[in-house]
Amino acid sequence: MAMLIVSRKDAESIEIRPCEGIDPKTTLADLFASGPIEITVFSTSGNRVKMGVQAPEQLTIWRKDAAGR
Repeated sequence: MAMLIVSRKDAESIEIRPCEGIDPKTTLADLFASGPIEITVFSTSGNRVKMGVQAPEQLTIWRKDAAGR
């Protein structure tokens, strides 16, 4: 598993979703077979938090503003 390090301000978010091309019949048990999602807070400053998000390969993590939605 790789870790994404991201900073977020108040009211900003991240989005965790299945990777493109994942079989829609994949169960949650299958998605998390290699481990859970782990979020680590590295620092906080004012209204900003720096965190690392580690998730199974079958999941993608996006800064909500960069998720294309």
